[in-house]
Amino acid sequence: MAEAYETTRLAYHLGRTVRAMREKRGWSQSDLAREAGMTQPAVARFEVGGTVPTPPVIERLAHALGTEIEVRLTPRAPAA
Repeated sequence: MAEAYETTRLAYHLGRTVRAMREKRGWSQSDLAREAGMTQPAVARFEVGGTVPTPPVIERLAHALGTEIEVRLTPRAPAA
């Protein structure tokens, strides 16, 4: 159960980031889809956290947005 929650949480945050970057460029979902070589419904699903994109799709989105992918691991705060 906790793993499903984490996957959903990560998908949501990734989607928010993609949407913010797209909007900063003044692009529609269709614009991003065209630049990334995918469909507008796929972009919409990613942006709302409805699906987790695979690493190759994340790479295509990053390239289309003119960004780099950065993976960061940080220690968790100890439980109270």
